Amino acid sequence: MTEVISHQDLEKYFIRYSELDSHQSSFHPFDTRLERYQRTRYSVVGRPKEGTKDGKYHDEGAGFSVVYLKIDAGKGVGMHSHASSEVFIPMSGKWRVQIEGGMESVAFPWDVLSVPPNLLHGLENISENTAFIMAINSGNTGAPIRLSPELIEELRSNGEDVSDIEIPGESLSKSKSNT
Repeated sequence: MTEVISHQDLEKYFIRYSELDSHQSSFHPFDTRLERYQRTRYSVVGRPKEGTKDGKYHDEGAGFSVVYLKIDAGKGVGMHSHASSEVFIPMSGKWRVQIEGGMESVAFPWDVLSVPPNLLHGLENISENTAFIMAINSGNTGAPIRLSPELIEELRSNGEDVSDIEIPGESLSKSKSNT
């Protein structure tokens, strides 16, 4: 028999948009060290170690994470890949989607992009305004990512120590968390 819950109990399962600021993540992926990849991340479901302000999570056994990315016009997410699939759903704006091999496409609000595992991909907000995109990954912690060799070289050229980043095709001592 299914247990009936109260309205108060039901509310603990909501992440209200009006409360979104309290879910701003303290985690900054390595690519955000370059200005064009700076963004605000909101951990909505999963990823409790990313340190939001109120710690309201509903991920016990969820097996996935949902992150909202707030990205200014002209900025994006650097080319990266990981061993798990990743789903992107633009919530506003217009997005250039880049895939390894030089392929590009444009995504609009409510389009769904399902990126297969191990495929290098990146995003850029090509709108005139700040826009939101949702990222969904399996697991509650995010898969370790591999930055593209070009992005690693650019970071290195800017004086960043990239010795502990996993490079596609190479195995190094550490890897970083996802998008």
